[in-house]
Amino acid sequence: MSGFHYWAVGNLTGNLNRGLFAEWLVGTALGVIKDGDTRDEWDAFDLQYGDLKVEVKASGLSHPYNPHRRSTPRFDIARRKWTWDAEINTWRPLDPPRRQADVYVFCLHKVMPVTSKNVQDRDCWVFWVVPTRKLDNELGEQKSLGELTLDSLTTRVEWSEIRSSVQTAL
Repeated sequence: MSGFHYWAVGNLTGNLNRGLFAEWLVGTALGVIKDGDTRDEWDAFDLQYGDLKVEVKASGLSHPYNPHRRSTPRFDIARRKWTWDAEINTWRPLDPPRRQADVYVFCLHKVMPVTSKNVQDRDCWVFWVVPTRKLDNELGEQKSLGELTLDSLTTRVEWSEIRSSVQTAL
């Protein structure tokens, strides 16, 4: 299946694949992704770290369609009205709408221009760890945020600090 893997996700510069890679980076930092694991695409949150539900959001300063023009990174934090319930194999409403994870890890690829090689380099990323209750209390109904807001909520961390930051965030 390596031919398919390369064809499907060999180019990590696009938003979708870069986001998947960021999720994998956070999962490996937390020690919750092991060799042979596969991703559950429709879960209400991205990773399970002990009892904690972790949502991973990714963005970058550069995009493959215009790699030398700096973009303005934004991260989606909208409250959800629906959730997928894998146990009963259906969508169910959330009333009131809410953010379903306990903690968010925001991942910014900070190198320009973006290449598959530098996406794979965890030193080319910066991370913020924010408890959901802080997003709820300080940002309420806000649907997205950027670097300045993240910097006002918490301190940037490196990949090696993600696990301890998640543990202390709660």
